[in-house]
Amino acid sequence: MSKANRVGKELARQRAAELRLEQQRRARRNRLYAIYGSVVAVIAVAVGIAFAVQAANAPKTPTAVPVGAVADTTGGVSAADGMAIPLGNADAKVKLTVYEDARCSACKSYETTYTPAYKKLIQDGTLELLIHPVTLIDANTNGSGSLHAGNAFACAQDAGHFEDYHDIIYTNQPAETTDSFASDATLIALAKQVQGLDTKTFESCVNSHKYFDWVRQNYADLNKVTNNQPSTPTIYANGKAYTLPTASTTEAAQAAFIASIDKLAGVNPSASPSASASGSAAASTSPSAAASPSPSASKS
Repeated sequence: MSKANRVGKELARQRAAELRLEQQRRARRNRLYAIYGSVVAVIAVAVGIAFAVQAANAPKTPTAVPVGAVADTTGGVSAADGMAIPLGNADAKVKLTVYEDARCSACKSYETTYTPAYKKLIQDGTLELLIHPVTLIDANTNGSGSLHAGNAFACAQDAGHFEDYHDIIYTNQPAETTDSFASDATLIALAKQVQGLDTKTFESCVNSHKYFDWVRQNYADLNKVTNNQPSTPTIYANGKAYTLPTASTTEAAQAAFIASIDKLAGVNPSASPSASASGSAAASTSPSAAASPSPSASKS
């Protein structure tokens, strides 16, 4: 074999070796690209799912609010979506904002103790109550009764029977571990106890879940005013966090509550109840006043 042929063959072998090496490198690069692409795709899907879940759980700006709902600008939220169901005269000197949950046992204790007192103040024209149904217990139990009951409250408001239906719901409140208010049929059946509320219109409203977004927004507002440490009932009086009075009996608690609201209204200012309107702790320190055991606020 001539020298020229040997050199040619050697060069051919080198080129073949270089070609194989380049092919191996290209194959490795392609595998890496495929791996990187898969990782990026997985991350993208995960991020997309996270955003989707967040979007699904985030409260939507309510497109529907109960008839007669008012913008509550004294309850710690100045946003236009802070819409409350009002009880009482809009010109009352004291605006009492209450964030409460139909499933919350502390809220029932608050209602049992203080309903006669706040109804007297409403009748006197001293107090306007601004009620925000929220979903605290649902959030802690993966239930939905708070949401459904809040929607039913709004439907009762539309029908002009909110106050009576509100009282019936709390009178028939189940244990927090029992989510019977998640049944629209149960909420509709309770309306039979309110004269004039047991109608097809109310039933249709409850079943439509028309006010779910409004109830969710109330809970988002509660989280906002409590720095994401929600508890119920949380109460504001004329824009300041309000602590319910402490007393040894229900009667004494009611008297102290009336005196504290009268004082805020400038009525009988010499009264000095043990209630306070302070800017620190929210009224989620629920009433310890009652002849029955003192309720403690439901917390997240």
